[in-house]
Amino acid sequence: MMYLSIPHPHLSDALERAYSNFAFDAPQPLCLKSGLKKLGASLWHAGKAAGRFLGEAINAQAEARARDMRYSRTPW
Repeated sequence: MMYLSIPHPHLSDALERAYSNFAFDAPQPLCLKSGLKKLGASLWHAGKAAGRFLGEAINAQAEARARDMRYSRTPW
């Protein structure tokens, strides 16, 4: 009787079918090492892009400050 009241975590038929089709049709088996390697490479590229963006923003602010200082020091 107690066994019938415990919910079992089963996938629905459609989800199970989709998962099995994905797993069996994959050209390579899923590998944790290659997945982590791809994730690390993606994070590395994202970090480099964010660094470039911040560098460009800082340079743009410095150039704007320099331009402002140049034109605000007029003799009249």
